[in-house]
Amino acid sequence: MSVAHPEAFRLLVAVPLIVLVLVLNYRAGCKDTARLIGSLHESTVRNLFLVKSFFGGLSFTAFYVLLVVSLAGLSWGLTTVREDRSGLDVVFAVDVSLSMLAEDVQPSRLARSGDLMRAVVQDLAGARFGVVAFTGSATRLLPLTEDQAAIESMLNLVGPELLSTPGTDLERALSAAIESFPSDSDRHRAVVIFSDGEAHSGDESGPAREAAARGIGIFTVTVGTPEGGAVPLLDGGRAFDRDGNPVHSRAEPERLRRTAEVAGGFHLDASEPGVFSRLPDALSAFEGRRDSEGFRTVPVERYRFFLGWALIMLVVHILIRSLRWRRWF
Repeated sequence: MSVAHPEAFRLLVAVPLIVLVLVLNYRAGCKDTARLIGSLHESTVRNLFLVKSFFGGLSFTAFYVLLVVSLAGLSWGLTTVREDRSGLDVVFAVDVSLSMLAEDVQPSRLARSGDLMRAVVQDLAGARFGVVAFTGSATRLLPLTEDQAAIESMLNLVGPELLSTPGTDLERALSAAIESFPSDSDRHRAVVIFSDGEAHSGDESGPAREAAARGIGIFTVTVGTPEGGAVPLLDGGRAFDRDGNPVHSRAEPERLRRTAEVAGGFHLDASEPGVFSRLPDALSAFEGRRDSEGFRTVPVERYRFFLGWALIMLVVHILIRSLRWRRWF
């Protein structure tokens, strides 16, 4: 189950106020009834007024709650829709943790990632690109765009100073990248992850399976070597652990390779020969092997169900308040 607009549930704080108003209105109505009819038939009329007030209030409260739920945009289940695919959207998910400043790959892991992203942008004319940066958290830096100047400017800014959360969380990175695609997109979609593979938290298998179900390809690029390198700090010094030993980072490609395999993508090593052409070629092949006409799965929106029942409750409330029940009592 997913909720498109969870902030709508804040409107439910008004339910106790609605109930309070209904109770006060009932008590005031009882007093007015007693003044109008005196003691004659007071018990019968009071009971009838109680029934009308109770069911009228219940139907109105139900109407309000159901209306709020419909506004929240609940979705559950998946349905398959036909789409005509054309064009390619690529989201770069870039690890900006301090370990990406290691220089076991020249000039550094992060700089190498930037060069690879620029090669992809130059080779895939007509594609749209977005950028997500991640460490222990993830944030979208650039929405999908064809503006190469904007892409270049953003790539020049990508660095560890953007995020202060320690660690590396591939699950958050993948989730943020997947959410960067418009829900109604009919283009081919791919995520390219640049990382040394060191992940300290999260389980990326869930978002990877979601990407596979939605037809989103995941391509992973390991940036770094098994031998690794020292981790520098932003001020030019070296990082040390609590025992005073220099922090040494080694690339761990297996996790990235498994992630790509789950989503039917491709894994590359940034140090291997020809990587600057292999990555754009892999993305082009991904776009080419997909049929121009195909299907994708989308969540089933259920707001109509709750909106329909809300309208029914509103009609019931109006009938209860307007009908002259004395014909039946």
